Amino acid sequence: MKWHEVSIHTKESNEEMLSGFLNTISKGVSIEHSLDILKKKIDNFDDKYRLDPTDYPESDIRIIVYFDETADISGKLQEIRDFIGSNPLDARDDINIITREIDEEDWENEWKKYFHSFRVSEEFVIVPSWELEDYEFREDDKLIKLDPGMAFGTGDHPTTSMCLKMVEATVKPHHKIIDVGTGSGILTIGAHLMGARDLKATDIDELSIKVARENFELNACVNDVVLETGDLLKSESGQYDIIIANILAHIIDEMIDDAYTRLNTDGSFIASGIITEARDGIVDHMTRAGFEIKEILEDSGWVSIHAVKG
Repeated sequence: MKWHEVSIHTKESNEEMLSGFLNTISKGVSIEHSLDILKKKIDNFDDKYRLDPTDYPESDIRIIVYFDETADISGKLQEIRDFIGSNPLDARDDINIITREIDEEDWENEWKKYFHSFRVSEEFVIVPSWELEDYEFREDDKLIKLDPGMAFGTGDHPTTSMCLKMVEATVKPHHKIIDVGTGSGILTIGAHLMGARDLKATDIDELSIKVARENFELNACVNDVVLETGDLLKSESGQYDIIIANILAHIIDEMIDDAYTRLNTDGSFIASGIITEARDGIVDHMTRAGFEIKEILEDSGWVSIHAVKG
């Protein structure tokens, strides 16, 4: 299969608005920061990373989104241009859009240029398979071995990293858990590392199901996970102790009432993928449904919410 790659070079201040929009018209985005930006964000950067500067934008950021060969790429590009033209983005006239067509094998190799091992929480460390032999970890580290493939969810995006922190703090071995919109399977893997064995992961996208299964096999948890194609919680009839959903705000909003129904008393709803502007509306809906808001995390314009069924 071939893929259309759309690369958007822009100011870092536009990251939240553009990435939020692009996630609504695609299966996910990747964001590459210039080395200058990375050095400002990561302590002891030069000691931790040995990166090739040619793999990164010279300045600001590059947002990359992929569409499969069946997509109307001309229509998608027009949607992107219309969004840029109608929203208050910084240095809007300097935003540069580049497209190219690549083979799936070449796309997968692109990840290896910028996806490297990193610590996402106190215990969780994300390690791509191609760095497993070289990674030096602490004895109590919980390694999430990951090949993201074409699915969204590498742990470096704030929505995923905040979810993993909540998983680390919430999941117990006896919990029955469903991960809705599992993507790469990263959150299910995190729950498994915390000792949970009654796990279900669903996604509406068949490609995500394929990638998740491969990552479950890589992390030796495939036998403890029921992996199914599913549309949110609409076909679920069982009860759960924890429901995890790292999707988008309007989809989270759509599933709040079903989440309350499908949770056991004192069960947790960990919801992420919510932009800051949508936070209050989501919190209000959760409260009306009967949830108690346990914790809200915010990072780079994104919000994750831990709500508990009373």
